[in-house]
Amino acid sequence: MAAELPEEMLDALAETSARVRDEVIGRFVAPELFHVTLAFLGEVPGTQVYEVGELMRCGCRAQTVFQTSLGPLGIFGRSASAVLWQGFVGGEVAWTALAQDVRRALREGGYAIDGKSFIPHVTLMRRADVSRGVLPMPCIERGGIQRVTLFSSDLSGPYPRYEALESYDLTAL
Repeated sequence: MAAELPEEMLDALAETSARVRDEVIGRFVAPELFHVTLAFLGEVPGTQVYEVGELMRCGCRAQTVFQTSLGPLGIFGRSASAVLWQGFVGGEVAWTALAQDVRRALREGGYAIDGKSFIPHVTLMRRADVSRGVLPMPCIERGGIQRVTLFSSDLSGPYPRYEALESYDLTAL
């Protein structure tokens, strides 16, 4: 389950990704796959997609469209084989509330989600070698988070593939 990003943010992330390619070796995420994961469910039978979509809607009902900005680059893992990501500044309370409400609805519906702490970010690269310690300046852009989508993900091939199954628009202020 993920928050979708507005076009202007996706364009800025694609530019940052292009800058990173000149400095870092690793497996890049295609720009059309950029999103912010709110909750990861693992395997869900196709017969339960509607139910999960309804739980997503319940978790999002109290949330409104909010503004945020792309922020600094960061890594998870070791510097020789890291996940390289770009985070956000602004909207921290809204990001946290959205993720908590979606996760709570899923748990109350009987679904197990990963226990990782939520850090709003967009993965730019996997298995990134950032051991040289040189990263370019990221592009910064501001935009509104308006939609949450349940995606089916296939990570078995050389590149991840995502298919949108259900979407919910956050309410306008």
